[in-house]
Amino acid sequence: MIEIVFGESACGSLKIAQTYGKGKYRGSAVSIFMRHEDGSVPSSDEMKKAQLQAQEQERIAWENAIPLGGKSCDVYCFDMALSVGDISDNGIGEQRKNVFKKMLSVCFVEDLDYQVEEKIQKIKTTLTSVIERYVAGEEIRIWYSYNPDELCGMYWLMKQLQPLNCQTTIYLVKLPTWEYGKENTMTSKIAWGEVSPGEWGNYITLQEKANPVFLSACTMKWNQLQNENAPLRAMLNGKLQSVSEDIYDSFILREIAEQPEQFKMAIVIGNVLGKYQLGISDVWISNRIDKMLEDGVLEIIQDAPKGETNYRRILRKRMK
Repeated sequence: MIEIVFGESACGSLKIAQTYGKGKYRGSAVSIFMRHEDGSVPSSDEMKKAQLQAQEQERIAWENAIPLGGKSCDVYCFDMALSVGDISDNGIGEQRKNVFKKMLSVCFVEDLDYQVEEKIQKIKTTLTSVIERYVAGEEIRIWYSYNPDELCGMYWLMKQLQPLNCQTTIYLVKLPTWEYGKENTMTSKIAWGEVSPGEWGNYITLQEKANPVFLSACTMKWNQLQNENAPLRAMLNGKLQSVSEDIYDSFILREIAEQPEQFKMAIVIGNVLGKYQLGISDVWISNRIDKMLEDGVLEIIQDAPKGETNYRRILRKRMK
């Protein structure tokens, strides 16, 4: 079975899930990071207690897990950030390379071109391998959600597979919008990257066989999005839509308004990601804050240390 995901975090978690829970639990290294709400450092006793609790939770997760089986070489990742930027390329071309360059420039400076080229070649190799195995008769299972990047990724992949007219079965597993937990609790995950290794096996019962009509519908939707070629794609009223690049600015400005006159850029980025679960990346938020700097809404008080991300900058609101 070929396993397809659309993010590196999901890819790593799924590979572990293939054998997670198999055999007797033998223990594992568990690290914890703690700090009180007032900023004070926990005592050694508090740290020890928290670590023991984390170890017990890990043991329970292992014993309750359903191993997926398969090999790590069966797991393929198309981490293409297709909800962002120009998507006019058919396949993986210069436009996607330009998007990657802009996104990765936040993390890489000296070897940016190398990192971008390596990412492009990895995706091309992945696509070639998936197509070869699919045509040879290996079934595919696609893990997707209503996260814009994952949904765009699935539409894009279906467009690559649909012209092959292959009869090989494709299975789909959609991440539920809501899940019920213990003690009358509910949880909501926005992408497969939030699923821990011990949880993947629980979703197999949601697996459905994709009808050939579904492939055609996905291809048509991707063609529509390509023709519109908006700077961004987002979920609106349960549908993936082409939208303007400033659609999320109100959430960013709301968090900036909550900050003192001078504030750390990383705090705003973290708050937007944590509070609103918009399905966007930290890089996109960073780019929008850069636009606010260009427009004079904000100014830089202290730049990030050399070689580190722009998230370390200290900014100030400008009075109008």
